[in-house]
Amino acid sequence: MEKLYSVEKCPQSYDQYEFTLPDLYRKLAKDELREDDEIREQSLTQMREWIAKHPYIRKCRTDASFLLRFLRFRKYSVPMACEALERYLAMRETFPQWFKNLDCNDPAMREMLQDGVFTKLGQDAEGRTVILFRFARFNVDKFSSLQEGRFTVLLIETLLECEELQIGGFRVLIDYTGSVLKHYGIWGVSDMKVFMDAINRSYPIRIREVHGAKFPKFAVSLLNLLLTFASPKLKDRITCHNSVEEMAKRCESTLLPKEWGGVCDLQEFNQRFQDHLEDRRQVLLALDEMDIDTTNYTSLWKHHEAPENEIDSGAMGTFRKLDVD
Repeated sequence: MEKLYSVEKCPQSYDQYEFTLPDLYRKLAKDELREDDEIREQSLTQMREWIAKHPYIRKCRTDASFLLRFLRFRKYSVPMACEALERYLAMRETFPQWFKNLDCNDPAMREMLQDGVFTKLGQDAEGRTVILFRFARFNVDKFSSLQEGRFTVLLIETLLECEELQIGGFRVLIDYTGSVLKHYGIWGVSDMKVFMDAINRSYPIRIREVHGAKFPKFAVSLLNLLLTFASPKLKDRITCHNSVEEMAKRCESTLLPKEWGGVCDLQEFNQRFQDHLEDRRQVLLALDEMDIDTTNYTSLWKHHEAPENEIDSGAMGTFRKLDVD
């Protein structure tokens, strides 16, 4: 039975965290994120105190597995991690149609999973989680941009539970082979803004590399529009390849599909991930129990070019005002 987490912002006691990952991730955490046992414990304590005193957060998970995704995302700058959490909660409440009720048993979600749009391939030698999207497998005659976006958010929320991903980040492989204009045309500008804001600012994800192959020339203008909403750091990590074969050279053969000369059985991997989603279904749905008063955050999404730390009474300021040491 899966463990369900409390959303009481100030519980009587907190869980004790123990680092159980291989030494590779302990070294990565120390070298790249400044994480060690002492810093981790101190940061969790400070973040929990901040949540307990926060005037707008009503309900929030405070377990280590949840808070660490934000601390690792911001390399243990506690004020920045608090701001990331604050923005994440506000985003979910502001756009529930995008980010809530993420149910793997929803017919649209289940069909996209079965269509093989996404595959988690595993971890590479550097500890990065490698994932594959086969873009043309999105059924654009049946599903909208909102449904595609919700599907991607379901995947992100599920992957973020993995500490290996929190520490090592991930590499994204996207195969655009066979995609048609409609795959791109269903995305309106407002949809792009919401989705890219989530990827850039509101989800604590560490994207190390993005590789795309066979991107069609007719969609370049749409890609350029999408990238106007991407951060400079994300843009620098995107590489386009002329062929799948060229993209495949950037990845170990042990992580490549059989169709690309590797050893991975995508159908088997997809079924394994679907089983994992089913196991974690109630945990993901329970995220909806978290709550924040969004009155003070409406400006975040009114002007897309707002600075990343422009939160009304935001976390950086709130962190100081709440006297968290």
